[in-house]
Amino acid sequence: MFDEELLADGDLLTRRDEHRLLWHLATAGAQVRRAVETRADFGVEALRDAEPRALLVATDAPPSSAQRLIGRLSCDTVPTVSWHGVELPRWAGPADALLIGAVDGNHPRLAGLAEQAARRGMALAVAAPTNTPVASAAGRAPLAELPGDLSPRASRWAVLTPLLQALDVMGVARIPADVLDQVAAALDGVAETCRPDGELFTSPAKSLAVEFAESRPVIAGAGVLAGVAARATADVLQAAAGVPAISVSLPDGTGRAGALLRGPGTGAGDPDDFFRDRVDDAGPQRASLLVIGDDGDPADPALGERSIAQLQLDEVAARRAASALRSLAEGLGVRVHGVDVPDGPALARFAAAAAFGDFTAAYLAFGLGLDPGAPRPAELGH
Repeated sequence: MFDEELLADGDLLTRRDEHRLLWHLATAGAQVRRAVETRADFGVEALRDAEPRALLVATDAPPSSAQRLIGRLSCDTVPTVSWHGVELPRWAGPADALLIGAVDGNHPRLAGLAEQAARRGMALAVAAPTNTPVASAAGRAPLAELPGDLSPRASRWAVLTPLLQALDVMGVARIPADVLDQVAAALDGVAETCRPDGELFTSPAKSLAVEFAESRPVIAGAGVLAGVAARATADVLQAAAGVPAISVSLPDGTGRAGALLRGPGTGAGDPDDFFRDRVDDAGPQRASLLVIGDDGDPADPALGERSIAQLQLDEVAARRAASALRSLAEGLGVRVHGVDVPDGPALARFAAAAAFGDFTAAYLAFGLGLDPGAPRPAELGH
């Protein structure tokens, strides 16, 4: 049973948040600014113009969306691989680079990968807590020391920002400090909009949490980075609230999204009965559609140099698919939602959309009687 009254009471909500997850989520902008301010300590300039032949990215579970974002930002420049093995591939050597992000700096796999990269002479950058095995394994490589009290549920930007700085220095993707400043501002804006004491039905994250408590969320990302934000949102809805959310990237995922919106079977009543209540047809398992990224400028220069063909395939086609999906949803009586993100660089828009998903998932979990900041079932033995 979903408890809307809990979400309406900011003080009670804060008391229920024993692990202070909402507070940690609100520090995302500060995480970015801290990384910008401590860049000199990171020592990332040692990688200046490394221009790797190939780039490998390895993280522990909490900031897995960082891997996907880095891959999307880098793939047009160098082959980029999210690496999950305990040993580096045989071909990785001095011409290649490895980025490691570790919220839990005790992970032996990541420590082992850092040691292997150092032995092979690879360009290496590491973000990890101070005085941990992963940090020690970095050796003389650039090391961004993460604070020891970082919440694994709200660590995306503490881990991601130093790795983005490494991309910029190596010449893989242009991410200057002013773009990171806009990312921090966007994250601050989401934290203000989604604060715990916001009114239930004027807070977009709380309102969407109420909607998702009674439906099957389908998250569609329209654009280069919007697909990554959609996947991050679906992941956190699953992990924090146990909700079977599904994400698709447009335009390729349009058919799958349409099938999910329609739902199983075709017995939803007489299709010729225009006046039937379509929302009630599917019962409590009706779908809800959240579309991310179908606004903004398809030719955003922050997405890198692209040909006309790439623009048509990557952005314009995605927005057309989103429009078609919205029309289909409305015809099926499915509720359609969007994410209100600020104008600005694509990276800042991604940050705002993903942060909105984090707050929505937290409120959904609280309303369902769960503590999204607590250790999850598979983590209890760690």
